[in-house]
Amino acid sequence: MILIEGSWYHLMKVSERVGSITYAIRDVQVLANQLKAAGHDILQFNIGDPLKFDYDVPQVMQEALKRHTGEGYYSDSVGLPEVRTKIAQYETTKQGVKVDPADVIYFQGVSEGILFSLLSFLNPGDRILVPGPTYPAYQSIGTAVQAEIVAYRCIEAEDWIPDVDDIRQKLTDNTRLVVVINPNNPTGVVYSESILRQVRDLVGESNAAILSDEIYDRLVLDGDYTSLSSISQDVPTVVFNGFSKVYLAPGYRAAYGYISDPEEKIAQVWEGVRKLCRVRLSASTPVSLAAVAALSPNPPHLAGLIRQVKSRRDLVVKRLNEIPNITTTIPRAAFYIFPKIDLTGTKWTSDKDFVLDFLEKKHTLLVHGSGFGEEYGKDHFRLVYLANEELLEEGLNRLADFLA
Repeated sequence: MILIEGSWYHLMKVSERVGSITYAIRDVQVLANQLKAAGHDILQFNIGDPLKFDYDVPQVMQEALKRHTGEGYYSDSVGLPEVRTKIAQYETTKQGVKVDPADVIYFQGVSEGILFSLLSFLNPGDRILVPGPTYPAYQSIGTAVQAEIVAYRCIEAEDWIPDVDDIRQKLTDNTRLVVVINPNNPTGVVYSESILRQVRDLVGESNAAILSDEIYDRLVLDGDYTSLSSISQDVPTVVFNGFSKVYLAPGYRAAYGYISDPEEKIAQVWEGVRKLCRVRLSASTPVSLAAVAALSPNPPHLAGLIRQVKSRRDLVVKRLNEIPNITTTIPRAAFYIFPKIDLTGTKWTSDKDFVLDFLEKKHTLLVHGSGFGEEYGKDHFRLVYLANEELLEEGLNRLADFLA
């Protein structure tokens, strides 16, 4: 209660399902903003936003947005038919497997797709398996829908591949979804086709469905890539993708999802997602039209983007390997690296303590590994290597000096 002008008033509290939510990538930004307000210049390596650095939205998308600015009418709640048709054609060409436009839903960001899907798939107490470590949105949204969120182990010594035996042990009759993020955030790993087939076959023996997050599918820096959606066969699978990463437009909030479900095991659940889209009324009509204008089997910007990101990746790997107490696997995709830090004998009691102290002392922002999962992310940190070489060198110099 609080006292206002001689009267006592009850303070209304946030709901339990929202009050317990954390989101590490943005939570660390709070202290950074306070330091900025105090006049400090902060080097930020915490958010995977290419436009914070020296990248641009593809010209074709910018021009299309200008053309469609006047088309501000409501779209169909699940996205304009022409938008969903272009997405289906693009995915069919890319995957080599037919995607029906009727199965496609346009989302305002993959985060919205995760929210709507988890709301439709999960009752309170239902289990969802997520990779450990994992992208925090799955934990945050899972908490909001009151699901039981269980992390399955990814094996760091084997380049962070999923531990299929651990998934098997954690699959229960109450498991509704198994999340696969490939290429992975935060580790940058790319899963082999063999591992994906093992996960597919295992889930296929259960009553669960797969949720395949493929937002980084074309940002592979080394080797080959297999999409789980291209080999899902009769295992019900929800696929997410979008325009924030490969198409360098995170602020457009343009994304989509579709299902591979030949036996219609999750048809009713996907209809539930459509119902939630009706509640939101409409996604942005001009943005959706602009986004799909950029879809191409060979986008003109992509080869140069991969060369640039790969060069910066190589610089960061080299420098991190020179710093005592840090070890790392080499990321093969996306623009994240997830090094392990040995805090034994140091003043820091946790990876979060280390990251926040580094920010305060050296004005450089990383994300603590435990923010991607307490069990499998602890004693790590995530660094985004999108910045140019000069900024990366400066940040890594600060890190080396700090640890020295």
